[in-house]
Amino acid sequence: MVWPTALDKKLGEFNAMDLPGQQLASAQANTPLDHVLNLDIKAPAACQRLTGIMATMGKSTYDVEVIEKMISAGMNIALLNLSFDTLEDHVDTIKLIRQAAKNHSIRIGSQYPLAIAARLPGKKIRTGYISDTYGSSVELVAGESVRLTTDETYKDRCSTYTVYVDYMHFAEQISKGDYIVIDNEMIVLKVEMISSTTLTCVIERGGHLGSFKDVFVPNVTFDMPNYTDADKMFIDMAVRNQLDILVASFVNSSNSITELRYLMGEKGKKIAIVANIQTIEGFRNYDDIMSVANGIMITRQELGSDITPKKLVIAQKNMIARANNANVPVFLSAHLLSNMRYNEVPLRAELLDIANCVLDGADVLVLSAETAVGLYPEATVQCMADTCKEAEACIWTKQLFSDLIDKTPMPCDQTTGTALAAVMAAQRSLAAAIITVTTSGKSAQVLSKYKPRCPIIAVTRYGIIARQLHMWRGVIPLVYESDPAVDWQSDVENRVKYCIAWAREHGFVRIGDPLVVVSGWKQGSGFTNTMRIMYVPADPAS
Repeated sequence: MVWPTALDKKLGEFNAMDLPGQQLASAQANTPLDHVLNLDIKAPAACQRLTGIMATMGKSTYDVEVIEKMISAGMNIALLNLSFDTLEDHVDTIKLIRQAAKNHSIRIGSQYPLAIAARLPGKKIRTGYISDTYGSSVELVAGESVRLTTDETYKDRCSTYTVYVDYMHFAEQISKGDYIVIDNEMIVLKVEMISSTTLTCVIERGGHLGSFKDVFVPNVTFDMPNYTDADKMFIDMAVRNQLDILVASFVNSSNSITELRYLMGEKGKKIAIVANIQTIEGFRNYDDIMSVANGIMITRQELGSDITPKKLVIAQKNMIARANNANVPVFLSAHLLSNMRYNEVPLRAELLDIANCVLDGADVLVLSAETAVGLYPEATVQCMADTCKEAEACIWTKQLFSDLIDKTPMPCDQTTGTALAAVMAAQRSLAAAIITVTTSGKSAQVLSKYKPRCPIIAVTRYGIIARQLHMWRGVIPLVYESDPAVDWQSDVENRVKYCIAWAREHGFVRIGDPLVVVSGWKQGSGFTNTMRIMYVPADPAS
């Protein structure tokens, strides 16, 4: 899920005995207090980031050069928010993203496996378009009344008095006294009267309302289909364009994922499905959802409204821990660098929030409006990358590894046993990297579960496997394009040499550094059983 950038410091810039990012006294402490007491503010961060960055595309990124700069700054996954723009716009954006990745690959001299994801609108409810006579927004004043209507005559002429809502059965499923939150709780309404198509509400919290803002009703589960006709059109588009990841919104049960797999069909079976948890119902069914999804996204915006903001900290920590334990990659979305939408400098609280997400165990952090419509998309990605590296150095590795081992069922399979041995060896030898030769990506995924402090270089021949490995913490996916050797062991050695040369070129391993190599005894998936320690040779060919 990570990749070296030109902005990363190189190991060659440090003295031979320096260990950037290790914080050994803290990482190997015996108690929580000693762990914190031993954190050294003067210690440099690691050269290589371990946490993935997913950035949303939008009007601020409709340019190949901008996307290239975001890749160079550290973007690993480009996200299309299908709630906005047309299908044709998204197809054009996919072409821009792929062209940017191709240009970046040519510039760095190796294939950059940028993943492309798309988030379905799902059960998202939105307001209509503000009437041109009011400008770009209207002010809803606290204490006054406003009508929410599903009457389509108001779809393009929302005003101070009447606001259109795009779910036709909205009024039928709302009760008097319910609270309706709009635009990420910037506006709060209380329902006073209900008719067949219209709700009359008192404005509890006022504010300026723009066009197409999200509408959410806490603790109300709407009787809506999991996927609308528009969703099905976008699913077909994702399959035809062979995207890497599809994010299903408002997933409340495992049935949503099962249905999506059916809709994707045989041609879409290789696309990874990430379940977006946005409601308390999804939280209740979390374990069942994890058992069928390829990944989890926690969107704090709607989830915080449904479970109340004060409980969000508990939900976030609990859900991330459960995903880590199940080795399901977990994405965290909403409000990470909101200030950078308009400003080049983040709030200090935002930096601490990012660090807390990393310490909680998030695999990927998601930038939304900050990059889609923000003024500084490249700087935002770079800020997140730098903050992640500082936070990763603060992880209490000794205790985390011990806890994860204790949670591993016995007896474990050979891939898990090999991964445990490899991560332990990497910790004790202070390895610069773990190299794994993988066909399906499974060995890299299992290594990632045990959270080594060093990066995991996963070398594979398959582009889609490499791109989807950006979902797992600490994995640097490499696509090996040379012809395979006749003998399997020779092929393994060729790939390992390729990884070492590549890592030296990008400056995060040095001559003499220990490496842990994980491979299988024969070609194919499911045969990983070998771990060995080697040292970076002066001659890459040796």
